[in-house]
Amino acid sequence: MKKILGLLLLISILVADQEGIIEQINDKEKIIVVNGVSIKVLPNTQIEEDSCWLPWDIPKKFIDLKIGDIVEIDLFYLNNMPTASKIEIQCIYERAY
Repeated sequence: MKKILGLLLLISILVADQEGIIEQINDKEKIIVVNGVSIKVLPNTQIEEDSCWLPWDIPKKFIDLKIGDIVEIDLFYLNNMPTASKIEIQCIYERAY
């Protein structure tokens, strides 16, 4: 039982979500900074934008990411580096200010 709990804890540490605002973008290294955390974006990272009113999301590319975008990121760790498997740009309409 302890081994199973330890394995579940390890999985929860290795796979996580990050929400926040993009603070920096390094186009050359394909790294974004969200909440002070540098996150690697791979060629196969799924990037999409919430469509606000439609029942589906809009596919996007790395070049479409902007500083100030509110994002939700599915993370995993690759060589001790937080790496995005999916980035969802939140709908601009939903911002409080």
